[in-house]
Amino acid sequence: MKATLRARLIENGARESLRLDIYPPAPHPETGRLTRWVNLGLYLHVNPRTTAARQENKETLTLANAIQAKIQLQLQAGQYGFLIKSNHTAADFFAYYKKYVESKDCAPRTTSNYKATLLHLNSFNGTRPLYLSDINKKFIEDFRAFLLARMRINTASGVFTNFRTVLNQAYRDGLLKSRITELVPCIGQEQTKFVYLTQDELNILYRTPCKSATLKKAALFSAMTGMRFSDLRYLEWSDLQKDDSGYFVYFKQQKTGGLNYLPVSDHAYTLLGTPGKGILFPMLKSHIYGSPYFRRWINASGIEKHVTFHTFRHTFATLQLLGNTNLKTLSEMLGHKNLETTMIYAHVIDATKRTAANVVKIDFGPDEKDKNKESM
Repeated sequence: MKATLRARLIENGARESLRLDIYPPAPHPETGRLTRWVNLGLYLHVNPRTTAARQENKETLTLANAIQAKIQLQLQAGQYGFLIKSNHTAADFFAYYKKYVESKDCAPRTTSNYKATLLHLNSFNGTRPLYLSDINKKFIEDFRAFLLARMRINTASGVFTNFRTVLNQAYRDGLLKSRITELVPCIGQEQTKFVYLTQDELNILYRTPCKSATLKKAALFSAMTGMRFSDLRYLEWSDLQKDDSGYFVYFKQQKTGGLNYLPVSDHAYTLLGTPGKGILFPMLKSHIYGSPYFRRWINASGIEKHVTFHTFRHTFATLQLLGNTNLKTLSEMLGHKNLETTMIYAHVIDATKRTAANVVKIDFGPDEKDKNKESM
């Protein structure tokens, strides 16, 4: 018997899941069923860009090779007890969930949201252990109802979405036989009012000094491209390219894992200044989460709106619609998976409808206007 280490692409090619293929298949010591592979619960970054990611890949491969060598010796000795241990570990949903979150290179706020979801799941499940085999349609429905009864609908939507995301990943890893999340509907979000900046306010911010030039430049670049903070902090000068039509970036979105081709205007490129090498916005992460520079910059501008870094992405979308950009085009530029997500900016569309309603006019003339008033 031989155990061969293999990698399988997951998350649209963003990561690889490692497993051991066993040939010929080994009999499970409890059920007697032939087992052809063992999921290791280990993952590799595809084309890692950072030193940390490359180091993580190296350590993961070292661990995977050590497990392979150990299991190979057990196979040769006719010992298959590792199959019981592997199945039990993989079935522990809480352990799997934690490992999934740790393996994701998310923004701090996203990681915090995932951890909060686990707390709610613990509260719902109680002190009982939770295995993937326990999670069925009824469990998901009951958890959904539990969330809706205890929190606002938009909060419940985010928690439930995180839960579904991890379950879908377990299905892609081969730990679930079916995509059971499709059996229970999502929790839809209520439309909320979001903050965006006007063109004049952007100009004010450009003229307002900020102690972090990197932070200021990244925020304004977000307003001119719609890029998220999570994508900007990893953006490199080499990602910014030019063809016959102009500048563009082709990047993998940290939030969705999808690839996005995004044109960049000459105006936005000029904002970046002299081209360099490496990370385009160095130390951006620490400037947002580890310093008061951002809030001081906003306060110094005199803008009284509650502005966050994500406000600049809302600003891009809103100003694009006010500039009559097609909704489908905007959706593609924002990297949304469906048009419904882009419809949160519907209030802007309503404003353009009002403008459009006044386009067609008839010159009644002063006499006709008086007649119309008399007939009413």
